Amino acid sequence: MGFALGCLVTAATLWRLTLSAARKAAGSAARAEAAAVKATAVKAAGSDADPVTTVAATPAAAPVPTAAPAVAVAKPAVAKKQPAAVAKPAAAKPARRVEAARPAPTPPRPRSTTDSAPAPVLPPVEDGLPRLRPASGPSDKRGPVPRHRAGERFHFSGRCGDGEAEYEFPIKWPKGAITVAQIEASTEGYLSISPMTRTLDRIESHSSLIFLGSSDKRKGVRTVLTHDFTHLVVDSHGVGEWSVRLYGSDEIDELTGTMEGYGSTVLAVRQNLPVSCITHVKSSSWSAEFICACGRIPESFGTCGCPIPPGLPSSPTLGTWESGEALRTLQFPRAGVLKLRTSKPSDPWRLELRPYAGKPKAR
Repeated sequence: MGFALGCLVTAATLWRLTLSAARKAAGSAARAEAAAVKATAVKAAGSDADPVTTVAATPAAAPVPTAAPAVAVAKPAVAKKQPAAVAKPAAAKPARRVEAARPAPTPPRPRSTTDSAPAPVLPPVEDGLPRLRPASGPSDKRGPVPRHRAGERFHFSGRCGDGEAEYEFPIKWPKGAITVAQIEASTEGYLSISPMTRTLDRIESHSSLIFLGSSDKRKGVRTVLTHDFTHLVVDSHGVGEWSVRLYGSDEIDELTGTMEGYGSTVLAVRQNLPVSCITHVKSSSWSAEFICACGRIPESFGTCGCPIPPGLPSSPTLGTWESGEALRTLQFPRAGVLKLRTSKPSDPWRLELRPYAGKPKAR
């Protein structure tokens, strides 16, 4: 009985030792297989310095990018009907991210030169055809209205108060039958200066020499007065200033050869022989008119009554009225003045005086 019990105890002890040895052997085998898998993964990654991370298996339905790094996945080890843990795959060095080149940003649109400065003046086309050079300076700007100074005989000036007013004064003439008037005015309302004929047997109003409306603040003009006018009338509404300075025909510039300029002007023609005047002007509305030295101003560019020199047409072209750009040839029979009127002070003109050669003979 005692012997049988000892055998049973010995058999149980042997069974426990056998089971323990089997367990140790299974654990050693699992550790050896895991070590082999780790070595294989490190070798596939190309470096043993990078850590190994666990990643979830990619589902079969999901597409795998071609640029994705290869990841080694361990095979499951079977021990005691329990699935072995999935070995941690080696994490390869992440590939350097390369971004597609973006298009260069569109530069901001440059501001038009007209936003901050006037457009450049283009040079004339060199084709031999007559062209006018536009004004390149501040031709439309005028200084303050001049005021009469002590000792000035032929300068009249004044100031207008608020409200409506009319002022008439007689003209004191300088020497000569033709007088050139330089008129300057400014206003906050409206202002006009007109010639007037007032004698015992004749009273007549004439067209204004200068007019400033609601859109005009400052204006100037040069024109011709004759002894048919006896007075000047200033009609104003609102605060303003005006100035009228008179010159004799021998005090103004003479038209000789070729001259260029801008805006309205009056030039003396001192040659007492028939001449042709090539008149080239560019303005929305302009006129050129010859006035004989006798001082009589005919209507509609007609003759003053003085005899026409031989060789000239019986009705020479003494003036013209045009719009836009035009070139016209006028005939001046004798000494006098040329009165040129343009719409704006910056409108260009060119004048050329030539000896009158008559009409070309027909062949």
